[in-house]
Amino acid sequence: MKNALRVNTRSAFFFVLIFITSVFSSAIALGGNCNSADLRKGRGEVITVKYNYDGDTLALHDGRKIRLVGVNTPERGRKGRPDEALALEAKQAVKSALQTRRSRQKDVRLYLGREQSDSYGRQLGHVFVDGQSLAALLLSEGLGWHVEIPPNVGLASCYAGLEKSAKRQQKGVWRKALPQYVATKNIKQGGYQRVRGTVRKVSFAKAWWVNFDDGFVAVIYPENQQYFKQSTVNSWRGKRLEIEGWIYPSKYRGKKQWRIKLATPHGMSVL
Repeated sequence: MKNALRVNTRSAFFFVLIFITSVFSSAIALGGNCNSADLRKGRGEVITVKYNYDGDTLALHDGRKIRLVGVNTPERGRKGRPDEALALEAKQAVKSALQTRRSRQKDVRLYLGREQSDSYGRQLGHVFVDGQSLAALLLSEGLGWHVEIPPNVGLASCYAGLEKSAKRQQKGVWRKALPQYVATKNIKQGGYQRVRGTVRKVSFAKAWWVNFDDGFVAVIYPENQQYFKQSTVNSWRGKRLEIEGWIYPSKYRGKKQWRIKLATPHGMSVL
């Protein structure tokens, strides 16, 4: 009986070990499905990271700052403001991925986007560590939101799939305990947000205007209209939408108006 019990216990141990290994391998594969080869930019540039400010911004030893393409992570607190939820976790995840082991140096490569810099002077690109995308790692763990700003859309579909999986599993920022969106009528400030509201009117001019019930407006500018079908946008009338992106203040007929630039279909969903 003791021998049988020992055998069964040993078998159970190996089964659990195999199961854990399988899950761990799947997690690694999940973060690695977004392949650098799909960017068609050769082998990229080998870089040395000095430190990371947060989850999506890196400082290199040569003085450059890198903003990761495809992901926006929770903001670190500034000027007395507290960190957003999971901001430190996102920073630590990237720091751990970049951390060098004594046995060997990690292979860190930068693939610049078609648009190579932003208004803050940071270079825009994808960073891969030992073949694994940092943006993919963050998105798969729910430590950031998927954002795509043309023309840097090389891995958009892959990143969107990872976010969808994390959202389905309620990981990280997708946990029910955390606020998921703000109603358009309750917008109080600019910056990155996920908003929900009902479309009242859609109009097509040089820019395409999506007006919501409470004065909020989503704008599809000419350079981004190639990513949308006009008939699809027109069908949004009367429907509830969720849109993510950076909200900014504007004026219409002398009144303040909150707007958002809708760049690709990855930035919205019909509820």
